[in-house]
Amino acid sequence: MKFKRILPGVAALGVAALALAGCSSGDTQDPNSTNQSGSASGNAEQVELRWAMSADSQAEVDVWQNLADRVTKEYPHIKIKLETTAYKDYYNKLTTQAAGNDLPCIAGLQAQRVPDVGELFVPLDDKLTGLVDIEDYEASIVEGLRKDGDLLAVPYDLGPYVIFYNVDMFNEAGLDAPEPGWTKEQFLEAAHALTKDGKYGYAVDGTPDMWLPYVLSIGGNYLDKDGKPDLTNPKVVEGFTFVTDLVTKEKVAPAPPATGASNWPADQWRNGNVAMVIDGPWQLINARDNVSFEVGLTTPPAFDGTSITTMSGTGFGVTASCANPDEAAQAISVIIGPESQQYIAEEGRGFPAYKAAQDYWYEVANVPTARPAIETALETVDPFRTSPGWNRVNSLLQQYAVQAFNGQSTPEEVLTNVQSQID
Repeated sequence: MKFKRILPGVAALGVAALALAGCSSGDTQDPNSTNQSGSASGNAEQVELRWAMSADSQAEVDVWQNLADRVTKEYPHIKIKLETTAYKDYYNKLTTQAAGNDLPCIAGLQAQRVPDVGELFVPLDDKLTGLVDIEDYEASIVEGLRKDGDLLAVPYDLGPYVIFYNVDMFNEAGLDAPEPGWTKEQFLEAAHALTKDGKYGYAVDGTPDMWLPYVLSIGGNYLDKDGKPDLTNPKVVEGFTFVTDLVTKEKVAPAPPATGASNWPADQWRNGNVAMVIDGPWQLINARDNVSFEVGLTTPPAFDGTSITTMSGTGFGVTASCANPDEAAQAISVIIGPESQQYIAEEGRGFPAYKAAQDYWYEVANVPTARPAIETALETVDPFRTSPGWNRVNSLLQQYAVQAFNGQSTPEEVLTNVQSQID
């Protein structure tokens, strides 16, 4: 379902943005003036900019390619070469490219990755003048993309991690739809009822995104007072154990593969093998385009009345090795601009960071349970805080968590092992 109307105010804002950028035809600009690159507007030097972004489906690749094409339409002297990588490998690839002095000009940056890879990006505040009004974007994610006060990326989305569920499987099991605020006990009861005929109630893996909401909900903190990973404190062990027990004791979730396949839990859910998975609103495009069942959203279950999930968002920034930073800023202004945000909403790719597009996203998503789930989650959400070296923490947890899921090691042993390698 796609809507072709323009958001109230978006059309005007889009026109204003184009005017500010001075990026339309030369009819509205002094032919002797210069563009951001310093070239005469009528004779801009042709440049090719590499743009790196994560993508775990062809649908996602298609969205990013559409935005890349929009840049060239708006700025004919700029050609975008899109480079996509599976999410699980994306940040490792960025650091490898940095070591080899082969970074792309534009790259996606998650807020929780700022401490880890923020040094690869240049401050954007001055480069955005006349191109982007940052006040039009959600302040929480804008601040999350700053380091030492400098804005490193302009956000395109944000969102809390919520439970995606298969409405058809719930109906077939005779279960009521899980409402925001449902309890741990209700979650487990549903997961058991849904586990039958070779299918499971839930999908998990060792990625911190998949289990940290449970740590937070029981009152735990995975970082110490100095902001360093603290994976062996009792609350972290308890939260991680709750998730591994879903495989080893409750037997309501399949054991994840040792290969660490990209986005495996979401794939299991989309394929109809499991009824529930935790993920972010940005996965809605995959749900809408690749499943044959009705989709529902709810909050992660509450522990003793408390449900706290993590939240993050992603933006696009200019890397430190980019030879054409001004053109890269121009490209980003299109990629995150009002019309692009409307397109992203139409495709269900992410919950817009651009405030004027959020109601429209709910309309286009056309999932009745999306608004109550997301709005409830945002009431108690905990920003996804990380530490320098988090990419390594993430990789190690993915690697060793398999041992806890297959019973080779206890959850505490896994966390102790990872902690010893990052201390």
